[in-house]
Amino acid sequence: MIRRILQSLIALAVVLGIGAAIALRIPVVQDRLVIEGGRRYFAQRAAHDPLFADDALRVIVCGSSAPMPDPGRAKPCIAVIAGGRFYLFDIGPEATETLARRLFPLQRVGAVFITHLHSDHIGELGEFAMQSWANGRERTLDVYGPPGIERVVAGFNEVYALDNDYRTAHHGGNFLPREAAAMLAHAIEMPGADDGSNTRTTPAYTDGDFKVTAIEINHRPVRPAYAYRIDYKGRSVVISGDTAPHPPLAVAARDADVLFHESNSTHILELLQQSGKGVPGMERFNQINHDVNDYHSTPVVAAGIANPAGG
Repeated sequence: MIRRILQSLIALAVVLGIGAAIALRIPVVQDRLVIEGGRRYFAQRAAHDPLFADDALRVIVCGSSAPMPDPGRAKPCIAVIAGGRFYLFDIGPEATETLARRLFPLQRVGAVFITHLHSDHIGELGEFAMQSWANGRERTLDVYGPPGIERVVAGFNEVYALDNDYRTAHHGGNFLPREAAAMLAHAIEMPGADDGSNTRTTPAYTDGDFKVTAIEINHRPVRPAYAYRIDYKGRSVVISGDTAPHPPLAVAARDADVLFHESNSTHILELLQQSGKGVPGMERFNQINHDVNDYHSTPVVAAGIANPAGG
């Protein structure tokens, strides 16, 4: 008896499976699935509004990988949410895609801050500008960074100029106003002499209670390179950017609620160098992996900066 019931259930499951497979090939069923899927997508997208609804300071890591390909992570990018907007700190390759997959409201960007001008920290500037504009950003995108940011922004503006023209011509200026497509660079000049021994700081941005301070760090030969401290209504976050061990950063990060400090696994890179040693064609790879270690920090070093900073 039980065996017959099981056979009947299996037969029913097979029939239902075949029926479902046939139904999925019917255009009207396919159309209905697309409509329902779209409704769920837009509902989930709207659900991100609570992130901006209250007066909190929130941080989302939208990229954290090294320059080498990583299928699970985008290149450096941190989003800070405050006062109804979000602010990006670095925007490396794949980061825009990561934000879009999370249904992030790109049009609510306040500004972009770049720690330094390495490709893995700036590579997505043009695409983010286009995507945030297409999603509803209605004013020029402000981009702050070390001197040299003017050249970077001008280059991306030129690269995307024809694309922006085409999109406005196609969709109309009411939906995609051409004047809002571009980025505007703001170079942050650090006052005082660069003697390499102390951390210099300077106010970089203020919007009401939202304040950003640029902090000089050591990523030589990349100079200047900045960390950023974000303060908002008694709460604070520090983002180190890329830096060699630099104890003065602990002073600038003192009493911050959270410190996001870079770290690099020097041990793994050393092992990779051993793997490639003596292998024809690996000389460049080995040299780059060797050089990378001298201007990054290990996890132990990062902890050594965080501990005296307190918080």
